[in-house]
Amino acid sequence: MTQSPMWNAAQGTFNPGYLNYLPGVMAVEFSDAPIEEFHIKTKIMRWKRDCKVIMNLMHTPGFDWDPARHEVVAEDDVWTAYLQDHPQARLARGVQFPQFNDWCLCFVPRRNP
Repeated sequence: MTQSPMWNAAQGTFNPGYLNYLPGVMAVEFSDAPIEEFHIKTKIMRWKRDCKVIMNLMHTPGFDWDPARHEVVAEDDVWTAYLQDHPQARLARGVQFPQFNDWCLCFVPRRNP
């Protein structure tokens, strides 16, 4: 993993102010792309939401993670029952999330041993 002044490796979280830091980094790395702060914030908010939905699914009986396909798997009847009470989870059905492990590093709080 790359070291960054905005990443707190000990806690596994971003340091305060990281959203102000990222536009400058993006401007240097992708100078030809008009990436604005709004784009960064929107993408991070979506990643956090998707990560939370997947984590909730993983803590529900009947759901499992397929590491080869990078997706949540379950029987059709399990999905149907779950989606009745949690319609936001439809975004995860049949969709691959190859970044999920990275999202967990960024958005899932670490527990102290």
